[in-house]
Amino acid sequence: MNKTLGFWFEKILSYGMGILTFYICNNYWQKLIFLKDTDFLDKIISITSTLFGFLLAVLTLLLQSSSVTIEKMKKHGSFLKLIYLNKLIVLTSIINCILSFFLFFSLKLICEKSEKILKILTSLNFSLLSFVLINTLLFTILFYQIIISDEKKTSS
Repeated sequence: MNKTLGFWFEKILSYGMGILTFYICNNYWQKLIFLKDTDFLDKIISITSTLFGFLLAVLTLLLQSSSVTIEKMKKHGSFLKLIYLNKLIVLTSIINCILSFFLFFSLKLICEKSEKILKILTSLNFSLLSFVLINTLLFTILFYQIIISDEKKTSS
């Protein structure tokens, strides 16, 4: 199968940004005070748990619905990619939520025991958030591309 530049860009974008975010957070950790702020962690918990629930419901609807629109979407060549992205976001968002929850309640204890571990965990937490958000953006773009292409086929 012939892979385009766009395919590879899309494929490595979220992973690359996750790694880059981890590197930046790890190297500039002292300046990025918000990483260890409980209000910020609370926001991550809210965002990722909402994404988890919403996208899990969307996944269920996409897989189980037999409506005409869903059937047309299933015939689209990118439908499996849409399902894969959805599953990836659902799993990553719940992992991010659990890590944020853990950090929220054990921040002071971890800081007292080892600042290095806190640095790694908070950097990882923020890089997971960037990974989730970029993949959510890609999912949304793909979702709309499938719907628009289906609408164009229907109106032709």
